[in-house]
Amino acid sequence: MRYLISILSALLLIACTDYQDHQENFMLNYQDYCDNAYKGSATITEIGGGEAFAVAQLIMVLESCGDDMVRIPFFVDDDRSRTWILQMKDGNLHLSHDHRYEDGTEHEANFYGGFADDRGTTLIQYFPADAQTIGERPGRSINTWSKEFDLAELNYYYRLYLNDELRFETVFDLSDPLPIP
Repeated sequence: MRYLISILSALLLIACTDYQDHQENFMLNYQDYCDNAYKGSATITEIGGGEAFAVAQLIMVLESCGDDMVRIPFFVDDDRSRTWILQMKDGNLHLSHDHRYEDGTEHEANFYGGFADDRGTTLIQYFPADAQTIGERPGRSINTWSKEFDLAELNYYYRLYLNDELRFETVFDLSDPLPIP
């Protein structure tokens, strides 16, 4: 019995290490694209208010790319109120959405997001809504966000799934870096 418990413990440790390695390697992908901005477009907008994204000029800015934190301001036309924050917290990757008013004060719906789950790879990570997000906004319990690097096509994706159904997607062209605005 001890032998079986030892084997199961070792397998669990290996599995945990694998997904944590994927998360850390995912963060390293940002290094090659940092200090630039990238144009994007909304390709799926099946959420409330999504139609505004369909016609807007989208830009993401990779301005701060550390080993443990990446900050990505996300512009929708002249609206610069959004920043995606990916951060390693206690060995797990977390996605936060930072929303601000024009004067820089925090929006009341701020810092929602989630921790990456075990489905992720070095190229894509999934972030189901975390306890804080659900506690503040119970309706977001159905949310899962994803971030993906498509290195073959040089695209970067941000997606929102509601009840595991893709409802919102933006794609950014990594092959054409722009100066940071």
